[in-house]
Amino acid sequence: MKFFEFSQNNSGGIFIVNEKVCHRIFIEAENKDEANKIAESLGCYWNGCENGIDCKCCGDRWSKVWDDEGLDLDKINENGYQVGVYDHYPNPEEHWYKRYGQYTVVQEPQWKEKMFRRYTGSIKFNNIEEYAQFLADEYGWTNPDVRIYYKNGKVKEIYGKCRQ
Repeated sequence: MKFFEFSQNNSGGIFIVNEKVCHRIFIEAENKDEANKIAESLGCYWNGCENGIDCKCCGDRWSKVWDDEGLDLDKINENGYQVGVYDHYPNPEEHWYKRYGQYTVVQEPQWKEKMFRRYTGSIKFNNIEEYAQFLADEYGWTNPDVRIYYKNGKVKEIYGKCRQ
């Protein structure tokens, strides 16, 4: 069993949020076809621009899953997931640990400078819910930010924490 990710584009400047869909959805399924079918039953649709539902300049709201690979946390965790805090925060080192310290740290943060100075380290995720919480905290735009649909019928809603 694998998890497949469907991330909503805010076509037309809005996200659709109801009892089934929100910004990001993870569906546990055997393969891409099953995941796409479940997503459709929840209200996801494909080719929104072509069908005149979505804004052509923004793009389609939803995209199908195109391969059977699914979400691979081992691959994401392989070298750690790099996260950083820019130096404009009052105490970037403390801020990094407040934001990412609850995760397993793979590489302790250190200062790096490419175009901007950034306190950067790597973390890993122990399970789908931890990864979903990270995404909700980092990129959340809706309430809830993420819904996880398990094969056994359980649905878990994930809400982003306020950034400090």
